[in-house]
Amino acid sequence: MKNVHPRLDKWIIGAFVALAFLGCLVLLRVGGIYVSPDETANAFFAKTFVRDGSLSVYEPMNAVLGDALHPRSIVSVAGRLVPGSFIGLPVIFGAIAALAGYWSLPLLTPLLAALAVLAWYATVKKIFDRETALLSAVLLAIHPAWWYYSARSFMPNVPFVALLILAACVLVVRPSRTQRFAVVDPALAGALAGLALFIRPSEAIWLALATAAATFPLLMGRRGQGWASRKSIVAFLAGLAVALVPLFAFNAATYGSPLTTGYTVVANAEAGGTVATAPVVTPPLRDSVAPSPFFPFGLSRHNVKVNLLSYGFELFWWLTILAAIGFPLAFPRKSLAKEHNAARKSYLAFAIVASAYLALMYGSWTFFDNPDPTQVTIGNSHVRYWLPAFVLVTPFCALGIRWISRRAITDLAQRMAAVILVVLCLGLSVRVAFLSSQDGIVAATNGLAESRETRAAVLANTEKDAVIVVDRADKLFFPFRRVLYPLRDETTYALMPRIALRVPLYYYGITLPQKDVDWLNADKLAGLGLRIDEVRTFGIETLYRITLRD
Repeated sequence: MKNVHPRLDKWIIGAFVALAFLGCLVLLRVGGIYVSPDETANAFFAKTFVRDGSLSVYEPMNAVLGDALHPRSIVSVAGRLVPGSFIGLPVIFGAIAALAGYWSLPLLTPLLAALAVLAWYATVKKIFDRETALLSAVLLAIHPAWWYYSARSFMPNVPFVALLILAACVLVVRPSRTQRFAVVDPALAGALAGLALFIRPSEAIWLALATAAATFPLLMGRRGQGWASRKSIVAFLAGLAVALVPLFAFNAATYGSPLTTGYTVVANAEAGGTVATAPVVTPPLRDSVAPSPFFPFGLSRHNVKVNLLSYGFELFWWLTILAAIGFPLAFPRKSLAKEHNAARKSYLAFAIVASAYLALMYGSWTFFDNPDPTQVTIGNSHVRYWLPAFVLVTPFCALGIRWISRRAITDLAQRMAAVILVVLCLGLSVRVAFLSSQDGIVAATNGLAESRETRAAVLANTEKDAVIVVDRADKLFFPFRRVLYPLRDETTYALMPRIALRVPLYYYGITLPQKDVDWLNADKLAGLGLRIDEVRTFGIETLYRITLRD
């Protein structure tokens, strides 16, 4: 925003940060119930860590049921419920909440997001200029993906990226401003990056490649410069290593091995155990390359093209247009000082390598987060996995706004043009993040409010020791009731008589046609010595009781 006084920057950014933070609180009015199984699991284990200092809860029935009782995103190992994904978020959030209290847990992600916006301003200002930094920070605060997943406060993606932004800020800005202890800043930056990888260690490969690419332009000098000096690199790696020690320690304590995660742990095979799985996906359809250590989901040119077009460019089309205008303007120029050109080269190298790798890796994967796979929505996993790339293009969007606004003739017209473009971005962001009928925050909040009422009614109609067989409602009833999924599975059917002998057994799901109920009672369940009876209907779903036949 041209000719804005530097002292006004903090007020402008503060206003947008406050707006974004308040928007994140919309979902908190239905606290204690979550959109996805991942959030349910992270919230459960964060609270478990605060209470017990561990990440496991013993479920005695799993000792005789082959570790079958657990919701999605949680796995049972030898009767112990443990995270079915990475453990960093519940550990870090749990450690903070142990000091601040349980009340702080849902606020930690929005607070980290707000802090990261301020750090992004300082970082971009050092690499580009103040005006670009101001616009970049504003665009980050109101970016639909950043806003949406900041509101989903137990999803790991915003905390992961926020910690990376804080690490970059410390590395680039050097806030300690001391020559005597020149290694303090890179060591702290390494520790922050380590905490980010603690939350999502699967991102290590692209992060290492992008960091190496960004370091190369600064190493062109004989001794290196800035954070690329030998001392700084050693200090950064030392801080990184120290921060990652807890990751291996907690993995060993939780899964029995420092290199095992919730995605790779396998329950006791003798007990008929299960394997923790990633989100529901399908393999590449065509032009596929087999999975490898660098591309664990394989490579598919077809999937990359379709997903990149849908989620990378079209979903936030206005930002795509701005980034396309601003990207060429981000390249070094002869009119800039040598150190500024080196910084820009580093940033561009990091952004290009990171974005390209993320596009290939996650673009080859196909997610079915929405029951309707034809829908392109902000709730799809591609959006959260590509969050680092969306952050990295905000300076390009900012340069695009500057270029457009400067086509105006007078200074006042230029300022007004910039303001209008930002307001348009804000309006479009609210529309996608909040008002989308598919996955928007408002729709999610209303849906969760209804689900909370349903949960209260189901809990009132079931015993505390009951087991509920579910299809997708595990996130609704766990941890208040034990859950088993899915209904239409031979393993589930085989377990039902054993469960019904011990505790009350129910099924909750889409209301079954009467002919299906009759078939179950006359054939499928009859052969198991069971019968099913309706208890109560909730809209299109029904709670059924499954009992032993007399």
